Amino acid sequence: MTLTLDDLASMSGVSRATISRVLNGGSVAPRTRARVEAVLAETGYSPNRAARSLASGRSGVVGVVMHLEPSLLFVDPYFSGLLQGMSDVLAERATGMMLWLGNRSKQETLTDIQRMGLVDGLIVTAHWLDDPLVDGLLASPIPTVLIGHRREDHTASYVDVDNVEAARSVVQHLVDTGRTRIAHISGIPGSVAGEDRLVGYRVGMADAGLPTEGLVVTGDFNAPSGADAVPRLLERGVDAIFCANDATASGALEALQAAGVTVPDDVALVGFDDLDFASRLDPPLTTIRQQVPTQGAEAARALLNLLDTPDGGPRRVLLPTELVIRQSTIGASDR
Repeated sequence: MTLTLDDLASMSGVSRATISRVLNGGSVAPRTRARVEAVLAETGYSPNRAARSLASGRSGVVGVVMHLEPSLLFVDPYFSGLLQGMSDVLAERATGMMLWLGNRSKQETLTDIQRMGLVDGLIVTAHWLDDPLVDGLLASPIPTVLIGHRREDHTASYVDVDNVEAARSVVQHLVDTGRTRIAHISGIPGSVAGEDRLVGYRVGMADAGLPTEGLVVTGDFNAPSGADAVPRLLERGVDAIFCANDATASGALEALQAAGVTVPDDVALVGFDDLDFASRLDPPLTTIRQQVPTQGAEAARALLNLLDTPDGGPRRVLLPTELVIRQSTIGASDR
């Protein structure tokens, strides 16, 4: 006999809508869920996903767009952390994930996604303030959540961290440890994180009444750019360097030590991200922890919520960060 949702509802003593929420991973009281799942196990009921897709108009698949070189996905812990967080949440709802990387141009990717029409919604990394792929997807009818922000677009849903406040807190920490010549190796100009962290640095320096002229060097979010910036900053007499991310800081640390500069006694050093290697540097790196997997998880939750209640308005999640103080800014005598 083929069981229907009404049959299952009658056997479980709940409504048909409750059965549907259990099957689709929706919100249900734990005791009620357990009762329904016991009936499902007893009857061996298995929903026909194809039929469910036809009935709901949803495919049960969401798209993830990370327009980067595919090789970076497997070597950059930031992107793998995002995917980990997304996949954990999507797996709870038995939702599939279709991944688009930078194999094709942004215009080709945008055209392919719109033409295929296979996904219920999209999670898109929005690392650039001006990005035709992101703007094209936001303008499409496909429900979309960004990792990164478009604050000026009041209809955009996004998950981001408060980069401005995080950078300001770094400067405050360095000021509190007696530093006055605090330099910044920035991220890539035009990047969301790079620009916001530069703003936070300037706000923190202004709050402390400290100058910034000649103390900002443009970086590239990688170790070589950190190493390249160090000789110029040492010529300018800096006593602290705030790097736009941990990778930049690792390159800066290597260059400082090669120049015979002691960290933190001569120059304090700070990164951003708190990736796994940050605590293993010598000295361990003071940095900003931004819980990368949590960003991925929150983006997935925001998209699923947007799909469940499309009339609820844009979802905007601004996650807090944590300043993790280690030995690259405080010497043994300071602890």
